[in-house]
Amino acid sequence: MTYPALPSVECAILHDEFKPIDGDIIFDAIKKLAIELKFANEVNLMVTSTEKDIHVHAAGHRILVSQNPDPLGMEGFRNALTTPYTGMVLPNATEIVQRHKANTFVTVGKGLLPINDPDIGGKLQEMLGDHFESIANDNQFASWQEAERAMILCRELTKLIISHHQASAIHWCTSDNLIPQNFFEGVASMDDFAMLGARPYLTSSAGQLGEGLPVGAIFNGSQWLIGKMVSFEEAVVPLPWMLEMVMGFIKVCQVRGSIIPHMESFGVEGEDWRVGVVHEKIEGHDKWEMVKLVLIHAPQFGIHGDDTAKRTFTYENEDDVRARAEAEKNEVRAANDVAVEENNVLDPDNEMDLAIMEKLRKREEDVQQKELSEAPAPKTQEPWEGRKRGSDMEALRELANRNRAEREAQEADAEKKGGSLLGKVSGLFSRK
Repeated sequence: MTYPALPSVECAILHDEFKPIDGDIIFDAIKKLAIELKFANEVNLMVTSTEKDIHVHAAGHRILVSQNPDPLGMEGFRNALTTPYTGMVLPNATEIVQRHKANTFVTVGKGLLPINDPDIGGKLQEMLGDHFESIANDNQFASWQEAERAMILCRELTKLIISHHQASAIHWCTSDNLIPQNFFEGVASMDDFAMLGARPYLTSSAGQLGEGLPVGAIFNGSQWLIGKMVSFEEAVVPLPWMLEMVMGFIKVCQVRGSIIPHMESFGVEGEDWRVGVVHEKIEGHDKWEMVKLVLIHAPQFGIHGDDTAKRTFTYENEDDVRARAEAEKNEVRAANDVAVEENNVLDPDNEMDLAIMEKLRKREEDVQQKELSEAPAPKTQEPWEGRKRGSDMEALRELANRNRAEREAQEADAEKKGGSLLGKVSGLFSRK
């Protein structure tokens, strides 16, 4: 999966009183975790360390645990306090933030420079100019594997702190998730970062949330879990079901090592529902993308969509997920081989051949840039194997004409169905 760089993993633990833990306990825990998680066999104290603040270097990583006798400013919680989700999991969140008297701040960063610090990062950018970007890349987590390891370390250190000093609330900064201690302990015991690392910003065109009303969401922090922001297109479904489905989607993508491809759908073995997957660019963010989940078939909620003509990913268990992901990689390799061979015999002076060449070139670029996101379906490739080149060209032209006719028919059908949810997605996930 492509992955937007993550400067650091941070967690703020709020306390109602200042009761610092002995720094030796924290240092011993960091040394043990650094070995277990393969950060380094030894850690070195930084000059900023004290008896209660333990700051270390570990093989190019910064691990900082600071215990502070002061409250954190309200501004850092502004977004978390405005989402209805925070009110659901921590009803008295505002009162807790206002009353807390102390905090413990845990940071796990890559590299020796805290480039996400406004003062330090700003000065470095001023000094280095065009060279700042290359320095920044070396001081950020650039893959899910790197980020996950940092999240595990941050989570385990947080568990250590709250086992000695109770938290009034915990702020998981990468997802802006403000939660109570028992919530944190529950999701930490599941060893799954989806519930912790993807905080939903809930929306509804009804102007309020409630049973029988539409609900949608954007999941802040999901970009650090699977490389792209995840959203759920508004539908009249129970909130717990929607949350479970999205968290399951994130988990499936992590196990696969790739996001379910654009314009495909997925479901769970034995359950009668299907969700469409749409990959979109985020306006104003060239390097960031959104994965929109669209509920296209769920009879239990009164949503009936035709799912028979789609390529659907229905999983039974993690082994099944991995096996199918490997099969997809083989499809991509085969598709690339076919694209190269066919491109060599197309005539650039022929208008139809030129259009096909452009389509093949674009497909190859998409596969390289998005890994499996644009993987062509296997049935599209099967007719071209073992044929003569002349018949291949005719078949490609026929396919292009047929696709155009199908697209026009789908557009006409969508116009008849109007602006309903099913109307908008009808034909969207048909095999091309």
